[in-house]
Amino acid sequence: MKQGFKILERNDCYEDFIKYREQGSIRGKYLGFPILHEYFTISLPGVTDVTGFPQSGKSELWIEFLLNTTLFYGWRHILYVPDVGDKNEILAIIIHKITGKTFDKRFVNSNYISEIEATNELDWVLENFKILHKEDLSAKLTPYEFWNMAAQMNKESLDKKESGYQTATIDSWKDMQHGIGLNGEGFARDDKYLEDVLSYRNAMSEKHKMHFATIIHPKSGTEKDKDGNRKPPRPDDLKGGSEWWNNGKTMITVHRPEGQANKVQFIVTKAKPKTVAKQGQCELFFDFKLNKFYWENNGVQTFASKNYVKPIGISMSDDIDDGDDDIPF
Repeated sequence: MKQGFKILERNDCYEDFIKYREQGSIRGKYLGFPILHEYFTISLPGVTDVTGFPQSGKSELWIEFLLNTTLFYGWRHILYVPDVGDKNEILAIIIHKITGKTFDKRFVNSNYISEIEATNELDWVLENFKILHKEDLSAKLTPYEFWNMAAQMNKESLDKKESGYQTATIDSWKDMQHGIGLNGEGFARDDKYLEDVLSYRNAMSEKHKMHFATIIHPKSGTEKDKDGNRKPPRPDDLKGGSEWWNNGKTMITVHRPEGQANKVQFIVTKAKPKTVAKQGQCELFFDFKLNKFYWENNGVQTFASKNYVKPIGISMSDDIDDGDDDIPF
């Protein structure tokens, strides 16, 4: 038998299998938006890849999902998100979502956060969001190193009888050091590297019961529709698209239609496992003053809440252009 593998035996699986039966098939957490709950939840373990053009709202929406899991369920998160901004910008985005108060001095006479308000939230945010940032600008980090670090932080927290860390997010993929394997080996082809690194991510998520998320920009120049507007990017539009398709679990596009200031399309292009997500799409809107997303429930602006509210008079769509033949059954 090859080292590192073995045939599954009863002692290897019995306890986990019985627990699985008691809990039922894996289902993720409700994220506060009834309109998208049918299509997407965040599960443990789980993997989500999020794409979208720059300024589409993908990072803002993902951070809001994470914040809601903290407010609703006490989850904690590990972030390496240099694409979002420096450490102060990242903290400001999260605190703005919590308080509804901006750090933009253009609104100093209306909605500008006070020093007391900012300070009161800072310790809570730093306790629940472990934000990795560069002290040395020449430092490099591979995806393997990030996921290993996240898993180790989770283990150390659990060993201390703490709550651990439930998620780890990379934003964005371009900010990582690529082409180097787990043991420092090189790859002659990008597709072989992606196959290895994404498979490793999936295995680490399963092993450590964590949710790993990756924000990745699409290649420029995607197709336009009959009206000349950019079509929402799909996994095919990512560099190495076939490997993202093959190794991705749940894959999401956040797309802001041209000419729309605050509306985004939330599109699930791949859903695995099928109990966690479902292919389809819905619409969300962004409130710039509060820095939060909302959905329209029968014409009423409704922000995320832990309490599920059944949508009224809303038609949600399962009709997406599905180019994936990886059928989940």
